[in-house]
Amino acid sequence: MSDEVLERALRRFDEAANPQLEMRALSLAARRFATIPGAQWEDDGWAEQFEKSIRIEGRKIQRPIRKIETDYRENRIIPDFRPDGKEADQETADALDGLHRADSYEFKAQQARDNAFSEAVMGGFGAYRLASVDEDEYDPDNDHRRVNPGLIIADADQKVFFDPQAVLYDKSDARFAFVLTAYTRDGFKDEWGEDKVVSWPEGVTKRQFDWYATELVYVAEYYEKEDKREVCYVLDHQQTGKKEKFWASDIEGDVKEWVDAKKLAGFNVVEKRKKRCRIHKYILSGAEMLEDKGRIAGQYIPIVPVYGNRAFVDGMERFWGIVQPNMDLVRVYNSCISRLAEVNATSPNEKPIFTPEMVAGHEDSWSRQHIDRLAYGLINPLTDPNTGQIVATGPLAYIKPADMSPVLAALLQIVSSDLLEDEQDGADTVKANTSAEAMDIAAMRVDAKSGVYLDNMRQSVQREGEIYLGVVSEEYTEEGREMNTMTEDGDDGQIILMENTSEGGENRIRHDLTRGKYKVIASVSEATATRRDKTVRSSLHIAEVSLNAGDNEMSQAAVITAVTNSDGEGIDDLKKFARKRGLAIGLFEPNEEEQAEAAKQQEGAEPDPTTILVQAQAADLNASAEKKTAETAKAEAQTLQIMDELSTPKVIRMGNQAR
Repeated sequence: MSDEVLERALRRFDEAANPQLEMRALSLAARRFATIPGAQWEDDGWAEQFEKSIRIEGRKIQRPIRKIETDYRENRIIPDFRPDGKEADQETADALDGLHRADSYEFKAQQARDNAFSEAVMGGFGAYRLASVDEDEYDPDNDHRRVNPGLIIADADQKVFFDPQAVLYDKSDARFAFVLTAYTRDGFKDEWGEDKVVSWPEGVTKRQFDWYATELVYVAEYYEKEDKREVCYVLDHQQTGKKEKFWASDIEGDVKEWVDAKKLAGFNVVEKRKKRCRIHKYILSGAEMLEDKGRIAGQYIPIVPVYGNRAFVDGMERFWGIVQPNMDLVRVYNSCISRLAEVNATSPNEKPIFTPEMVAGHEDSWSRQHIDRLAYGLINPLTDPNTGQIVATGPLAYIKPADMSPVLAALLQIVSSDLLEDEQDGADTVKANTSAEAMDIAAMRVDAKSGVYLDNMRQSVQREGEIYLGVVSEEYTEEGREMNTMTEDGDDGQIILMENTSEGGENRIRHDLTRGKYKVIASVSEATATRRDKTVRSSLHIAEVSLNAGDNEMSQAAVITAVTNSDGEGIDDLKKFARKRGLAIGLFEPNEEEQAEAAKQQEGAEPDPTTILVQAQAADLNASAEKKTAETAKAEAQTLQIMDELSTPKVIRMGNQAR
């Protein structure tokens, strides 16, 4: 079995890696070009042409890279879970949001997203993955698992390979995937043993040889999708209406005994055959299967691809970042400024030409003219040996600095114009008398240049949420387990999984992640002009208009909204004060803490005189009403008594007369 898996994996790896060797080599070269000093001259032609010349590197490519990365970092993208169907609810969706934020914070998942995005911007492709890990691997009594939503994959363009038949951006249609992990030779020995040191083929072609590279042994993590039909048991409790679903392969022990036990517990059990997707994970070397990890949690391959630019050409997926289209321009620019630097270094000024006799005895002063900045230089006059008369006293000629070639000047101007195109219409420089609206328009235009990269990252984060949802539905299933959550503002919270509650006389289970369907939404908003700043400006405009219209209450609410959405040093106390006023006028809904504080104040506070007067008047009215009610009841009783007395003697008298 292990030999079959290894053979299948090697064949599939060749199918995935070989067609992309050149493209992945270009991706690596682009990332080196943007980050490693000297890498801008690594191309064979340029390196040979300028081997003995000054080689200057202009960091022109860094500006657009930083612009895109800054746009991304100023507006983080996170998945938002929303209910999809009758069995899902908003409370559980909010719990999923909080769990994902808490897990991201716990495992520093944002670093994995940032690394993948940076590699995608420079080289065209990045990736990160999700993993289930022990909550506390050092605690023998803790069997809980946690989900890491962002595990770094460095050099993803050299380490991650998907099924070449997968055409979707997020690779949700991939049948298999590989992640290569590099070990030092000693590290591999410690993990797997001396006798198993056989590296998995790298599958990449490097254009540059590094003299000081570490000797590495590669291991392949091979993920294989298994899409099969399995027996599924659907349980419906006759009294409570509770519904559950179990796969036969997940039931421990004898399945028939399990079904009989459920029937005795009051469940109706229906057997169905449904299609189920599972992911099998293997650890492979170049010669054997090192470990069979079995089926992992979730129904998706837990690898999230991130692309810079992506297209299919000639039936093959291709990708590139912002560096590759500009590499030749930057090299030409470097060659131009290197040529200018070389001219400036070799002949910065005119050099006089003398005969040896003219500078004899003055050699040292002439050699240090530019160093000591001497006011003048001395020479010996040339004399006619026959007559003794002075023949010449000045230099015989001059070596002039080289003039800039018209071709070099034109080339430098063209290249500089192309490279500075993104900077000329940027919004980084604020001009005088420019309105905020105009700056917003300029900022949105600049942000549009980052739009492709940010939108691709949005799709990747959405895929992360889908994978995360599939994993937590199998890992976070312990009834009564307390889980930490986190709000958007970073405040801590806590939920209890599978919590039994009774609301309105109806029993239900809260935070059941195994039931219902949820969809994942990830969105990107403008980066330079943030939504919060726009809210402040819009609120202040509404306040001004409302005040002019005489609507003071609306104006006050708009000002409070502007203050609560403002940022700045020392503004926290003002925001708290504004929120209190907003609560007083009904602008905000109080949270649990504010509700508890209000109830506490009402219990301990003394009523004001108006309240006392109103309460006294109410008491008088109640007393009067009670008095009138009592008098009415008394009158009715007296009336009944009189009528009874009148009727009874009449009968007696009639009786006496009859006797």
